[in-house]
Amino acid sequence: MGMADASFWRRFLPLVGMGRAKSTLGSTQNPSDTLVGLFGGPQSSAGVQVNDATAMRVATVYACVRVIAEDFAKTPPKLWRRRADGGRELARDHPLYGILRTPHRRPDMSIVSFLMAMGAAWGFRGNAIAVILRNERGQPTGLWPVHPGSVTLYEAEDGRLFYAISRRTTLENAVLRDVPIMVPDYDIFHVRGLTFDGIVGLSPLAQLREAIGVSMAGNQLSGSLLANGAQPTGVLKHKGQLSEPAAQRLRASWSQRHAGPRQAGTTAILEEGLEYEQLGMSSVDLQFVEQLKLTDEQICGGFRVPLHMVQRMDKSAGNNSQEASRRNYYDQTLMPIFEAFEAQFALSFDLPEDVFVEFDVSRLLRADFKQRQEGNRIQQQSGALLLNEWRIGEGRNPDPAGNVYARPLNTAYVNPNGDVVYVTPAGGKDPIAEPADDDAGKEDDEKEETDDA
Repeated sequence: MGMADASFWRRFLPLVGMGRAKSTLGSTQNPSDTLVGLFGGPQSSAGVQVNDATAMRVATVYACVRVIAEDFAKTPPKLWRRRADGGRELARDHPLYGILRTPHRRPDMSIVSFLMAMGAAWGFRGNAIAVILRNERGQPTGLWPVHPGSVTLYEAEDGRLFYAISRRTTLENAVLRDVPIMVPDYDIFHVRGLTFDGIVGLSPLAQLREAIGVSMAGNQLSGSLLANGAQPTGVLKHKGQLSEPAAQRLRASWSQRHAGPRQAGTTAILEEGLEYEQLGMSSVDLQFVEQLKLTDEQICGGFRVPLHMVQRMDKSAGNNSQEASRRNYYDQTLMPIFEAFEAQFALSFDLPEDVFVEFDVSRLLRADFKQRQEGNRIQQQSGALLLNEWRIGEGRNPDPAGNVYARPLNTAYVNPNGDVVYVTPAGGKDPIAEPADDDAGKEDDEKEETDDA
């Protein structure tokens, strides 16, 4: 145990008797694997156990979590410093700059892998947690994500928070070997989702348990129907009355030959005057199909993911509606995640006012080619975008003559009071480089008066 650890325990141990577990991220609110293993997972009204493993087997849940995690990982964060002139530049001299490029080097963890893990935890559990690793001088050197289900949160009497982290793997033990079991909150990067107390985020898994349970029960029922052929698509009719042994033999023979997905479509051989009568889909069958669709919509609504993004196209088939839903998805689903992470980076790493983290969302907002070029053309012709900025944004090399801003003709220039002081004539003369004609004439008159004197 190092001196830093010993100092920590000397401060913490007197509080153990007074401290209490504020919330366990592995509780019924956010069920951990241990709790799920002991009790089989919280049971839904549909009679199925809902936990991490079973819920992620539901196609709609998996698709929603994957969409959020992958889109979040597409937007690498960058550390910026505001300049005195209102612009900004990369803050390469800050320790967080390197961490945002490679959160951990041994083993190598790319920023994409880190964001994928944090985005999945935030979307599925409502809490994204990482340990801030430091060197001997206390400077941050890396971030390591931990599963929310392996964390228990404790609150001391003085309001300080401590995170008890159970190491799940040998790798995690090696990475966190210098980190105490009870980690103080200033060494934790914790981004919360929807929360009532500002300490623990609510878990979508827990809040959507009933809808997920209905979907799981429906999938189990569908699987049983396919496996056993229990859903009668037809009936066998006999003119007379079969004895019990004959009925049992006929049922076993029919099931053996025609039940299950592998036997579907085989030729039926009828004997002893039997007749086959096919049955259509009943109203109960139709209600079952509609219930599955409704459950998918409820799950997507809970995660705030558009239906078309999880390949449910029936309610958003039009391109216009898909474009509007994508924009709404960015505004309502992803933007809160970006803002929560940006704010937590500033708090956890104690960033000064002129240093800030910002996610690069340009890849998410890229329109189709035609719309993108029209927007760039408007900016370039109005003098707001360099030609080379346009080319580089499209993945092309800069042009030697592309570092000049365009200036529209017949543009009026005003002073701070709003008075027009110059109008660019045809030919686009620069008012700064060359004076206006009236000003030039006035200067000539003044020169003549001086010569006469």
